Amino acid sequence: MAYSILLKNKITRLRKSGYSLSELNIKFGISKGVLSNWLRNISLNKKAEQRLLTKIKKGQLVSATNKKEKTRKELEGYFQDSVRNIKELKIDKNLAKIICALMYWCEGDKNFHSAVRFTNSDDKLVKTFLNLLRKSFKLNENKFRVCVHLHNYHNTEKQLRFWSKVTNIPLSKFIKPYKKKNTGKRTKESYNGCVSIRYHDVKVARQLLMTAKAFFEKY
Repeated sequence: MAYSILLKNKITRLRKSGYSLSELNIKFGISKGVLSNWLRNISLNKKAEQRLLTKIKKGQLVSATNKKEKTRKELEGYFQDSVRNIKELKIDKNLAKIICALMYWCEGDKNFHSAVRFTNSDDKLVKTFLNLLRKSFKLNENKFRVCVHLHNYHNTEKQLRFWSKVTNIPLSKFIKPYKKKNTGKRTKESYNGCVSIRYHDVKVARQLLMTAKAFFEKY
């Protein structure tokens, strides 16, 4: 297609003023390939470069925002599907034991001569593990001991109360917290420390490990 000299001159002036190829494409309906060929030797002054850079940054921001919203909607859809599926799931004692055993295999102590020892900083994971453990076995709550690993910037009493509530284990079963070294340069406001749950019964630990092993051998 032939384009007039007047049109080309107008587009050239706009480009020199800092218009992007996308803007020119939208304004005149001319493909970016054609525009790029016309304008490849055009030099931009500082003011034009600044305008073009601002437009690019705005475009990147809009693109990133749209991508983030798309991801959010996708994740929400997956979550709602999972909520419906899990709502229909019936967890009996055997299934609870299998799930608990798999969690223990990932985050627990694999020493067959040791009692139950489960360590993690994710309070939801810790709470779920203990709920399933209590559902799977007839436990003696007096056999629980808890050690919390904290940094110097933590409020010790506050964090002990937090983990006592999460685990449903009284503070009387908590041993002296372990204080980890921290430079103080970086702190995580949402980090509640790491908790080590110990249940002093080697038979329970062995059953968890063997349940997980049996599951892996089958699947």
